[in-house]
Amino acid sequence: MATVLPFESAPTVDDRRWVAGLHVSSHCRRVSAAAVAAVGRGLDVRLKISGGVTSVVPEEVVGLFDHITGPGVDNRSLAQRVAKVKTALTAVLADLLADLLAKTGLGAGRVLAVGVLDPGLWNTDEDGLRTYWELSDAARLAELTGLNVIDAFPARDITRGGLGGPLTALPQWLFLRSVQRDQILLDLGRTSRWTWLPAGMGASSAGRIVSFDIGPGTGLLDQLTRRLSGGKHTFDHGGRLGVQGGKVAELVEHWLSNPYFATSLPRWNPYGVDATAFFHDAMEQAVDAGWSVRDMLCSAAHFIAEATVRTIRGVLPERCLSGPVLVCGGGQHNGMLLREIGIRMPKAELARLSEIGIADETFDAASAGVLALLHLDQLPANPPAVTGADLCRVLGRLTPGSPQNWQRLLNELTGTTAAVRPLRSAL
Repeated sequence: MATVLPFESAPTVDDRRWVAGLHVSSHCRRVSAAAVAAVGRGLDVRLKISGGVTSVVPEEVVGLFDHITGPGVDNRSLAQRVAKVKTALTAVLADLLADLLAKTGLGAGRVLAVGVLDPGLWNTDEDGLRTYWELSDAARLAELTGLNVIDAFPARDITRGGLGGPLTALPQWLFLRSVQRDQILLDLGRTSRWTWLPAGMGASSAGRIVSFDIGPGTGLLDQLTRRLSGGKHTFDHGGRLGVQGGKVAELVEHWLSNPYFATSLPRWNPYGVDATAFFHDAMEQAVDAGWSVRDMLCSAAHFIAEATVRTIRGVLPERCLSGPVLVCGGGQHNGMLLREIGIRMPKAELARLSEIGIADETFDAASAGVLALLHLDQLPANPPAVTGADLCRVLGRLTPGSPQNWQRLLNELTGTTAAVRPLRSAL
């Protein structure tokens, strides 16, 4: 397995720059926070995740989110509902950030900025133009925490014709890159996604990053598991239920022929690939064919594995399938799914992120922190091959925090030393 570039300890703590990241899952069910220490700047930066926390989003906030993103939304009450979600979700994020600072021992005065990635509200008009509105409230978060906040990362990418994501690709490359070997990051979440992590350090290597949604992931497995268990289980723990069934080749090929897989690259959806259509499609066929839910669950694991390897082969040369493959997401705990991927990539070196010292559950939050760092360094974070934008742009919008933290950030950006300020300036 290729090793990640080491984090170089600085002579003094002042040589490290600290940022925090907040991430809200695509369906607003979980939130995570992470602290990131950085040495160096731009693409030469060395990064270390120095702590993280996760939490579930309160059911009241989830209900509000579902109201504004579900079908049949009443436009007359939409603004009011959005305002409620922004206020409630921002309070959750502020509390989580306080937990992070307490856990890591970082004072707010040492954090340059906090980056926020949330699912946002998206719309695509009849001409295919996407628009995006952030779901959290940067101004309120800055007031509640005193920290400088950087958010709305997708907006600038969209103005250049990009999809608005996946924006974690460049931060993930910065965390995981190796000088010696190319690597693949395979995210087996509700939507399966893979990211190509080219070896090297500079802009030429960063420009070769590839990342896009493969297709339905554990979202499909979860729906089938709930159907099989009558709602008693929300996921197939370890793949134990799926392994009891048999592969239905007809169903696997039917899923693989879905028009989604003919969609041109880059390919990404802010809420992920909806597995519902795949689920209902299978249930309708099962009535006539007599398939059991266990058979469909087994077939779904084969389908996800086959779709994963087919899409990778469609972009990368065969030799790239024999290198390191880092796995994250809930599907990494499904033994049957990992086994099927391994069978199709026999020369690959599969390893979980946790095996190289990175906590999977806070990786997206750490990536949000790095997006904030890239904004401060004025480094574009949207490789065109990833988002489809016609030009790279610096992403994000900066909202000042408390006067002390804002002045500290300005001093850091300009390379000046903070002057002694009267106490009343902090009021």
